[in-house]
Amino acid sequence: MRKRAMTVVMLCGALVSGCQGEAWEQPAHEQPEASVAATRQAVISPELEASLACVETYANAGTCDWAHWSEMVETCVTHAHGELEDGLFLEEVQSGHCTAANWPALSEQLITPRPPLVRMRTDCHGGAQVITEVEDNGCYPLAQTAGASYVDVPIGKAVRLFAGVGCTGTAVTVQTDASLCVTKFANGTSTNDKVRSFRVQDLEAPPSEYRYDCAPEESTCVKNHNSTSRLVAINRKHTVQIVRILVAGRSTPSMGLIEDRVLEMYDFFKVASRQQISLEVPLARRELTAPAGSTCEEARKHGIRYASSDAFLTVYSMPTGLCDVSRARSRSISLNGNLPRDHAHETGHVLGLGHGNARNPAGGNDIPYGDASTYMGRFPSDNYNLPQLHWLGWTKKQDLVDVTSAIASKGASYTVTLRPVGTNAEVASDLPLGAVWEIPGTAPKERLFIAMPKSRLNATNDIEGGTVIVYRSPQCENCTGMAMKSTTRGRFNAKSTGEPTFDGLRIQAVSYTLKPVQPGEPDLEDFASVTLRFSRVE
Repeated sequence: MRKRAMTVVMLCGALVSGCQGEAWEQPAHEQPEASVAATRQAVISPELEASLACVETYANAGTCDWAHWSEMVETCVTHAHGELEDGLFLEEVQSGHCTAANWPALSEQLITPRPPLVRMRTDCHGGAQVITEVEDNGCYPLAQTAGASYVDVPIGKAVRLFAGVGCTGTAVTVQTDASLCVTKFANGTSTNDKVRSFRVQDLEAPPSEYRYDCAPEESTCVKNHNSTSRLVAINRKHTVQIVRILVAGRSTPSMGLIEDRVLEMYDFFKVASRQQISLEVPLARRELTAPAGSTCEEARKHGIRYASSDAFLTVYSMPTGLCDVSRARSRSISLNGNLPRDHAHETGHVLGLGHGNARNPAGGNDIPYGDASTYMGRFPSDNYNLPQLHWLGWTKKQDLVDVTSAIASKGASYTVTLRPVGTNAEVASDLPLGAVWEIPGTAPKERLFIAMPKSRLNATNDIEGGTVIVYRSPQCENCTGMAMKSTTRGRFNAKSTGEPTFDGLRIQAVSYTLKPVQPGEPDLEDFASVTLRFSRVE
């Protein structure tokens, strides 16, 4: 059995100067720390093999290092693969471990699944030494001398802590990371150093029209391969703690401004999730002063140690300019800025989203973080993109149409009329949001999502109303963590007369409808629908 490394990784938001500290042209970089992602599938694609082979040339040349990081990301297209995007690879590069001698072991580690684990720790905070870690559901012993004082609980799991051996005796269930120094058993006694066994289980899933199965005869149904327990954990009321980190001689955004941004983000979540996510108020708030002269890492660890948060999401607001990048862990984000998109991007990682990349229209490698239709890119946005909304469980069965079977026969075509995605708010419409094409011959399996993100141009970005975007994303069976990345394959307008092709799929814009311009509104085209005809490239 391969021994699991205790090394942990972090994710950085790749979207703003607050994440990178530089202009947009410079791709943002992830920073490692705690294991957020196990976005693996069993089959290694030829594209991933090519990226690894490319990185190996850097390792052999002695240039797989931080100085050549941006060049290597672009040249080797590492951003296209979750295995190289979850932070572990970056950590190894920054630590000087990406060398010719280490490459055989490192490459194996990078492609080995790293599922999120339940961990018991020695002290009352999430940075303490790990006593034991487990992956599977079941009952586990904990020695009397272990002295567990903190438990890490992955999203989608529940952990029941027992005072007796064999999962017996008085107990309490936790569904988020928890300090046992403040957690009590059902009988009122402290759990600190008193847990003798624990049971790991999936969260129970009540019925919901957003969590559905596809029957064999439902050929147009698009299955969501995200786990039911994770969807249950995400789509519920969230507890949030804000931790404002202070360091002498530096300024940190005020608690009021940080709270405003968190509330703004949860207003977005409430609409985009169609009321599935809500926020428990008032928010928990703490201010912690790190020792004078603390580095970013020292100040952040100080916050983790003394916050002892048990919230679904903990927001660590760092002093301005102290950190080069923003980061995300499994249940927390660490921000070096306070822009709305900082919060939405990093929390997107916590919820399980990867980056939104874009195909380079001039040819060559894709553009990392180049999708402006999602907060998971590097540009201002209004929403997550449709593959990501689907992955989060924010679409119903009727919101997507799989065209694969309908055009399987030679010469066959299928016509679908789509409404704009917009804010993804619940609307009274029978029109779907998107069409899906299961790309043949891909391993791991991948899909195309075809959608119209916006009905009309707004001040957020330059995506015009009626623009149809084609996204390529993983089907992602058995994925966890930062799983749902995407790449825009191309875009065209609803008025287009061409028939562009993408990965074996031909798309023709047949017609469109416009909403009437209301008095006092700008005279902009406002698209109500677009009708598309799909066929296979023979």
